Amino acid sequence: MKALVTPYSFHWSLHPRIYVAPYAKEPIAIDGNIHKKEWERIPWSSPFDDIRGEDDVPSPNDRPSPACETKVKMMWDDEYLYIAAILKSDMEVFATYTERNSPIYHEDSDFEVFVDPASSCHHYKELEMNAINTVWNLMLDKPYMDGGQEFSGRIANPGDDHYYEVDSQKTMVRVLEGTLNNNNVDEKKTQKNTWAVEIALSHRDILRYSSGSGFENKERSSQIQPSEGEQWRINFSRVEEKGSINWTWQKQQIWDVEESNPAYRGVVDMHQPNVWGYVKFGPPIKDGASDKIIAEVFGEVSMDDISTGSAGDPFWPLKLAAMNIYYAQRKMKNLHGYFSSSLDALSGLVDPKTLAPFGSSVRINVGDGSESYTAHIECSGRLVSINSDRLMSATNNESLSKIQ
Repeated sequence: MKALVTPYSFHWSLHPRIYVAPYAKEPIAIDGNIHKKEWERIPWSSPFDDIRGEDDVPSPNDRPSPACETKVKMMWDDEYLYIAAILKSDMEVFATYTERNSPIYHEDSDFEVFVDPASSCHHYKELEMNAINTVWNLMLDKPYMDGGQEFSGRIANPGDDHYYEVDSQKTMVRVLEGTLNNNNVDEKKTQKNTWAVEIALSHRDILRYSSGSGFENKERSSQIQPSEGEQWRINFSRVEEKGSINWTWQKQQIWDVEESNPAYRGVVDMHQPNVWGYVKFGPPIKDGASDKIIAEVFGEVSMDDISTGSAGDPFWPLKLAAMNIYYAQRKMKNLHGYFSSSLDALSGLVDPKTLAPFGSSVRINVGDGSESYTAHIECSGRLVSINSDRLMSATNNESLSKIQ
């Protein structure tokens, strides 16, 4: 059936992937076995692809072959977000770092998880791990390109301002096929290597210092767990060859105004949290549910369903427009030394197609000296705001109609 064309059809076509995670009725023992009973009926995600996406990858050789497939699946309960991943490879798997909070991607084969529970682009969390279960946990107060800083045990000690550590996280790895750190040239030509990752991310660790909880005062978020139906921003990355290979679940496609022809393009930058995918916290699997029903209710949401606006983040059209203004304002500042209070002045830097449905509902308030700004977009009872540091917020008046 042909999709209904609405003023937001273009926006929905750019919506990131969504994975609906079922609620686990019993806690999952984290032992690295991703083929155990608890996981066997949970749907896999789509395979990872080049971080820039199929359309923007420079060469087909940059995309993973079937022999290098990476996939994830997820569940959750009141304490944890559970993640299972499988990483196949026809390359050697390197795992040399043994000290916690080492910069794993510098040398090793690396699996990474990024989570922004508030969808604010601030105080998001990152986990990196290698094939011998060495982990690095860190938090970014905001993305690096916005002047963000790392908070972790790698650069700071307990009690220091930039110290961050998790309390309840669980991880385990199993090598399912092949070997690690094999430099035998002849064997490397034919060897297949597969490793599996199993993770339990504590909700308390992820929600800690989330935007609005007052990180500077060392306060904790009052929220201790997600609720059914809630969505968090999430993405996964696999890094090989000391960072020269980067495959992700959700492509990192932004409004790129740095080229002579502004367009939505994929970029090699995981620290663009506004374009990560979503995990939606679903209900438990009903007793007696068939595999067909499980596949229909859980796992990745069909892009056809997302493109109609029926399954995505209801704030997405406004968020896409807000980020369009954000990237345009960055370019404006670089070109002219100030931020603009006028959408007209950003002509040629913003995308008319993205902004068209919102018209006069866009307001830009510029601070003293035009050194900062906050942009607001309101439509159908929903308001999204973004500032010059990329801090994004979304508020809803549920008495008004939903965007369709």
